[in-house]
Amino acid sequence: MFELPLSTTLLFLGSPVFWVLYTVIFLLATRKWSRMRDGPEDGS
Repeated sequence: MFELPLSTTLLFLGSPVFWVLYTVIFLLATRKWSRMRDGPEDGS
């Protein structure tokens, strides 16, 4: 890509890809948190 070395290309593209994947996984993992919080607070 643009005649850059492979390592530079991986760093240039890898960081945004990592953060997009991290955000998607975080949103999927936390979408049930509000429903879990609405349950009984004391656990009895």
